[in-house]
Amino acid sequence: MAYGTRDRLIHTTSRLLRQQGYAATGLNQVMTEAGAPKGSMYFHFPGGKQELAAAAIDRFAERSAAKMAAGLEAADTVSEAVTTFFDSYIDHLEATDFLEGCPVATVSLEAAPEHRILGEATGRALRSWTELLATALEDEGHPPERAHGLAVLILAALEGTVMMSKGLRSTEPIAAARDTVRSLLAAAPAASSS
Repeated sequence: MAYGTRDRLIHTTSRLLRQQGYAATGLNQVMTEAGAPKGSMYFHFPGGKQELAAAAIDRFAERSAAKMAAGLEAADTVSEAVTTFFDSYIDHLEATDFLEGCPVATVSLEAAPEHRILGEATGRALRSWTELLATALEDEGHPPERAHGLAVLILAALEGTVMMSKGLRSTEPIAAARDTVRSLLAAAPAASSS
């Protein structure tokens, strides 16, 4: 049962970070919503809230990386996979009424600069996603430096437009970025081979 409690704490924290950010996510709320017994928090996470939030970010990042890898594997091109990534965030934002964003982006902006353990967790997530995309782009024939730059641009566009979409309560920014990135990737192989 100890594993179940730990897993519930991580899952609940991940959801709350997506909805309300790090500062607004209190341990009492996490414990209540996770249905966790008192005292279990520090048993599983002796480092407290920061350690729990870092574990939630790591879990979210691992699951996102697995979905990204599966999407890249299933698609005929990176452009097709990336279009699906943008579309899935459009679907998610609409399904949650613009309530849930990305906990990595939220914690990166809000808490990572002042909390080393959170900065390390968000850094791991962003590096792993960038490497996944860059590797896939290299496999399509892009030189390493260009593949890395395109991967950074894709992630920056996705994370930035999720924030814009939440603020505007509209998926138009994500759709616009999706279409622009798709056009860029369609033109990129010809540009990189010259």
